[in-house]
Amino acid sequence: MKERIYHEELILFKAIMMNKSIIKFIDDKLNESIEVLKKLCRIPSVAAKNEGLLEAANLVEKMLQDAGLETEVHLTSGAPVVTGWKDVGAKRTLLFYDHYDVQPAEPFDLWDSPPFEPEIRNDRLYGRGVADNKGDITTRIWTLKAFQETNTDLPVNVRFVIEGEEEIGSIHLPEYIEKNTDFITADGGIWEFGGAGIDGRQEAWLGLKGIFFVELEVQRLSRDVHSSTACILPSAASRLTWALNSLKDESSRILIEGFYENIKPLTDSELEAIRKIDLHEEQFKKVYGIEEYLNGLTGDELKKAYYGTPTCNICGLTSGYQGKGSMTVLPAKASCKVDFRLVEGMHPNDIHKKLRQHLDDRGFSDIKFSYFEGYPAAKTPINHPFVKIIENANKRVFGDMVIHPTSPGSGPLYLFNKYVPMVSIGCGDYESKAHSPNESIVIENFRKAMNRIVAVMEEMSKW
Repeated sequence: MKERIYHEELILFKAIMMNKSIIKFIDDKLNESIEVLKKLCRIPSVAAKNEGLLEAANLVEKMLQDAGLETEVHLTSGAPVVTGWKDVGAKRTLLFYDHYDVQPAEPFDLWDSPPFEPEIRNDRLYGRGVADNKGDITTRIWTLKAFQETNTDLPVNVRFVIEGEEEIGSIHLPEYIEKNTDFITADGGIWEFGGAGIDGRQEAWLGLKGIFFVELEVQRLSRDVHSSTACILPSAASRLTWALNSLKDESSRILIEGFYENIKPLTDSELEAIRKIDLHEEQFKKVYGIEEYLNGLTGDELKKAYYGTPTCNICGLTSGYQGKGSMTVLPAKASCKVDFRLVEGMHPNDIHKKLRQHLDDRGFSDIKFSYFEGYPAAKTPINHPFVKIIENANKRVFGDMVIHPTSPGSGPLYLFNKYVPMVSIGCGDYESKAHSPNESIVIENFRKAMNRIVAVMEEMSKW
């Protein structure tokens, strides 16, 4: 009995000493890790423009190699997938999913400093990609470098899957996944994004909604003409707005036949969890400049909509003249981009067919649409033991955290869901402005995020 207690105490002592040396390295070399992040963020790896992707992939591979990992670059029909791994013969394996591509940075004039020239101001690092997702890539790889540089054995096996097309729907990632299901099979995984909420508490996200993204287009004339002819000639802009108006009613209920028929409702455990979550309704009203939420939602009904309701959203409209001053013109063409956020039970291919049928049945067969991206929703069960591991590790570094059963956003989690339970955490915060001008992270969160990964691996090794 005494021998067993002594053995356990020795293991604990070694873990504490291990943590001290690794954390000291992370703290002492913080500026170096920030410079590595800056270097990665200087590459304008914009998937939507197919810019800088190979350069970013090559740098990510080098970062993995510098941290002592074996690497491989997998070619796809689009951007390459970079993988890294280190097998130490441990009982558990931890997988990281990240992406090296970023959103376009336009409009550039809204940035206080150039988006691809990272700059520190008031203890925040500004630049496109620092929050989504290059900051998290760097924290995770640099943590592995800390183990290597301190000659410390990893408590778990680690694997990385880092792709370059997440911001355009991960359209070629399935090519890699289908051939490498053994590699992505792991005991737990950390997804690409996350951070602190409006109250400063860290948040974990256990799932992602799916997405169906299309562009609708109609042409009614051979060319733009003088608007005086609107008395006898058709308008593409009017035609498109009439079609769009048929998609939702004034309460935002989607009118496409059969749209809601396959939805899986939130589980009892998820409903119980969200009742405990504070969505900070009044604070966000001020942030967004609104008097009330859609349809006057509040309390539990607001939460149910946030976590469990699909959407149909007009992302942008284009037609005719929209420059300064007036130009009296009757537009020949009109187009718009529309995204549908999907919940469990829905599939983009099914919504694709139903949208086409909806338009045809209402006399809008002349409305054409391009299917840009789509994938279903996926979630990690809220009572999975890996969720508790993340919660315990976070408590050691940041304190208590908020566990969200899913995110209102989307990502290719469905590709991994059968092989590894994933939890999304990261170094961002509610002011990070991912996808927007002046994207940033707090330097202290960047540092602590690395400490948390150390804690995750240690907690996981005891599982």
